[in-house]
Amino acid sequence: MEYTSETIDDTTGEIVQAPIGSWITITEYGQTKGVGRKQVRDVLSGLGILQNETEDHTPKHASFAERKLTTRRRLTTKSVRSGLGKRIFSIVGRPFDVISPKGQAWIDQRWADAVQTIKTDITSSPVVVAAQVALGEFMVSRRLRLDPEGQVRWLLDHFPDVAQADMSRLTGASTRMVSHYVGNRTDQISKAQARIRVTLKGHLGMSYEPDLVDITG
Repeated sequence: MEYTSETIDDTTGEIVQAPIGSWITITEYGQTKGVGRKQVRDVLSGLGILQNETEDHTPKHASFAERKLTTRRRLTTKSVRSGLGKRIFSIVGRPFDVISPKGQAWIDQRWADAVQTIKTDITSSPVVVAAQVALGEFMVSRRLRLDPEGQVRWLLDHFPDVAQADMSRLTGASTRMVSHYVGNRTDQISKAQARIRVTLKGHLGMSYEPDLVDITG
């Protein structure tokens, strides 16, 4: 999309528009490289200009169990301040990111190396390759796409030996968020196990005393 800046002419008082170049969305930039939504975000995350952000879409007055959280990868504050892109809000108030001409040139210079780094990191481990293939097949088989946390949990269930750094590369989540997801899962499992132990203890503490039946008569 072509963007313009507006200034006021001090002489005439009229608003003057000046073109500032074509700003494109992250997905559109990926299309110029022949890659999809996830891969372009994987590469830009690796370059450090995207980070995970959690958006709360929970309806008002909803209970804690009814929370609706969405994790998206957005431009970092540093990249925006550096002029690599900006956040735009649509008419309905939904934010989306666009990359500036400067940002596109910056990424272009680093794209090939970033892609190669991801490929090298993944293919260096047979376990990670197997996890990548299996996760991809599972994602295709689902009607609804797993979010990054769901993907991390799936990997923990089926490929527990995959390192968190590799989970980050496979899912596109930052290493910090992967660690957070792992901690959440561990905490939930511990609480569930504690509830099971309490329940079993309660059942074992109950005594069963059947009525005595006189069978001699």
